Amino acid sequence: MSQPPPPPSQPPSGGYGAPQEPPQGQPSYGYPAQPGQTPPPPPQAPGTPPPAPGTPPPGPYGQQQPPAGYGYPQGQQQPPAGYGYPQGQQQPGYGYPQTPAPQAPTQTAFGAVQPPSPPGGPYGQQQPGAYPYGNAAGPVPGGGGGGNNSKVIGIVAAVVAVVLVAGLGVFFLTKDDGKEDEAKKDDKKSSQADPNAKPKNTSGKQIVDMKAPEVNDVTTVTGAWATDKVYAKSSVRNIIVQDLKTKQQSKIPLKGNVCAASNGMTKDHKVAVVVQETISNSADCTRMVIVDLDKKAVAWDKTMPNSDTRSNENVAISGDTVASAWIGGSVGYKISTKKKLWEAQPSNCRDTGYQGGKSLVVVVECGNDLDNPEVSVQKLDPNTGKAKWKYEPPKGIKNVRVASTDPMVLVAGAGDELASDVLTVGDDKKLKAKISLGKRYNKPCELEVDGCYGMAVGPDTVYLSTAEHPGASEYGDTNEIMAFDFNTGKTKWKAAAGEKRTIVPFKMQGQNVLGYKPPSYDSGGQVVTIEPKGGKQTKLLQMPVSDIGKGEQAFSVDTYSVDTQIIFEHNRLFLDDKLISERRASQEEIPRLAVGFGAE
Repeated sequence: MSQPPPPPSQPPSGGYGAPQEPPQGQPSYGYPAQPGQTPPPPPQAPGTPPPAPGTPPPGPYGQQQPPAGYGYPQGQQQPPAGYGYPQGQQQPGYGYPQTPAPQAPTQTAFGAVQPPSPPGGPYGQQQPGAYPYGNAAGPVPGGGGGGNNSKVIGIVAAVVAVVLVAGLGVFFLTKDDGKEDEAKKDDKKSSQADPNAKPKNTSGKQIVDMKAPEVNDVTTVTGAWATDKVYAKSSVRNIIVQDLKTKQQSKIPLKGNVCAASNGMTKDHKVAVVVQETISNSADCTRMVIVDLDKKAVAWDKTMPNSDTRSNENVAISGDTVASAWIGGSVGYKISTKKKLWEAQPSNCRDTGYQGGKSLVVVVECGNDLDNPEVSVQKLDPNTGKAKWKYEPPKGIKNVRVASTDPMVLVAGAGDELASDVLTVGDDKKLKAKISLGKRYNKPCELEVDGCYGMAVGPDTVYLSTAEHPGASEYGDTNEIMAFDFNTGKTKWKAAAGEKRTIVPFKMQGQNVLGYKPPSYDSGGQVVTIEPKGGKQTKLLQMPVSDIGKGEQAFSVDTYSVDTQIIFEHNRLFLDDKLISERRASQEEIPRLAVGFGAE
């Protein structure tokens, strides 16, 4: 049952979308240009290929070139006239409620009649002003493959991307797992029991080298996980599990290829994959499969209801619940008992995807107008599949990715953009801050609702990477990790990657944020831990130098497009691909499925 509407809150300091101000004494990269100062744009190498849609143009050495300002908040600007309103008409300030038109009662997903929402939106919350592109038309990117991947992944993304179809949608919600905080209870005996302690040895060696199998077509192999004892990676119609002590590999057979995989796992190391019903590459994704990594075996395998599709597959784990969404349906199960907890019912709304972790969150779209859907983000009850918490983003948003469930951090796209802003939302269901990405910050998410792999969220801080820009060295670009206050959206500090290095935040470790520095042509990559106050860096693992096509160099981890998880568990780093191709540069060069590194 929903609670009585809380009183309207005041808008965030400075109004919705107000420019963030830097700490004093910290100009240059990562902070606003002063009035009248516009840094010149960096030169672009001739012959550079055009960038993918929605990404800044590449620069020398295939790296991204930012515009003036290089990854820093813009100086304060007034919104253009008519920001969501007709030209010449005075609009209300950012964050203040609009007077909605009268609404008729609607029927919810579970058959109950819902009264019209009060002014200001459901729960009495104030709605920020409309996005400037609220009426822009255009296709909505769907789920499926990601962006820049090694070899042919960039080419395949358009093929894997979903084609959204109008018609009967399905609405359904799942659960919030308030029982277990896995981050606090998982593997207390591991080397991360004191996650902020520097390891005795930071020099790494390669411990995993999985070669990709030969295929006749582009094949999805999404899914990778690591525990203190094993590393597991989905492959062609199986999951490969390597014992990290003995180096022995075993295969868990599946009935078809993997369509979607959970990013997380249960506290007893069970993971979820959605699998095709047969070995045919054109088979539908119908099976929910729970895999026990400790036992190296399938725990159970069930056919999902009405899952006759290969598009927009999504699966997430929160506590003992697993949920999956696709175009045309969604379902939830209790992992320990195989019990079906809910199933989508026909409605004017549809679940577009789930994010797991401490809570289970679903992004819901309502309405028949796919160009302008009504979007909401809901935390769900684990046992009933009903929403117990709901937030409605500003009007004009069509794409929402969930970067964190607790605290709630969303990456939203206005108009045709997949990612234009980061929104922080408080427990009171109110917008706290909006961080505009523009061209100054890298887009941290892929197409999937749970695909934000290029950012991290702490208890009171959001961590993003700036666009790459020229540094002091003429041989390579550099960038920074920027820390933003959760409640205000203002910058706290920046942590530089260093000369000829780039860096991307990808995970929290205790109170610290982890950053990955991809390898350069003459040096292996690094994993560093960064303190939440001041941004002090400590190196955790230094990878060895790799030849082209081997080790780290077999994978294309770009700060501006991280398309799969960077896994760092128990002071070990793992990189993988989620798509493999039939194309090979030569018979001698064998593509890698995954690699891993640990201390010598």
